[in-house]
Amino acid sequence: MTTDTSQRFESYVPVFDTMPDDWDQGKISLVEHLKKISNGVNTREIGYFLDEELLTGKQYPSVGTVSETSEQYRSSFRMLVDFGTLPNTGTKTVAHNITVDANFTLTQLYAAATDPVAFTSLPIPYASNIAGDSISLSMDATNVIITTGSNRTNFTRCYVIIEYLQEI
Repeated sequence: MTTDTSQRFESYVPVFDTMPDDWDQGKISLVEHLKKISNGVNTREIGYFLDEELLTGKQYPSVGTVSETSEQYRSSFRMLVDFGTLPNTGTKTVAHNITVDANFTLTQLYAAATDPVAFTSLPIPYASNIAGDSISLSMDATNVIITTGSNRTNFTRCYVIIEYLQEI
């Protein structure tokens, strides 16, 4: 029996409306359908953003196995860092509590800040045409680092999201 792989990387749960009348063929078909449903559910991005290491639901191919036929995947993790108030024309660091070693691979790093008084928000990193208004975001083995070119202390709420792999 050949298996239809058209939904192999599909993130939606497939809809099935027919099954073979023969139980032996039906059992094989049922197992294949359950695999597709499980894969559809298990590869959904998980919407929890917490200050602890969580699985994202995203999967990355193992090193050296980037192909559609590979069954070896690495799980992606997410960590939320409550950065607090942005700095006044300078650099601020906040510990991220992630083990960064030879097995660590960063996949995403982004942030957003909110001024709850003026009801304004900024994505971070932030690029501006006005000299000194840009905001940079980076991380090292210990900290998340945000550097502002102007006083941004009115942005008192800032969350940094780090997504990464922890194995090779």
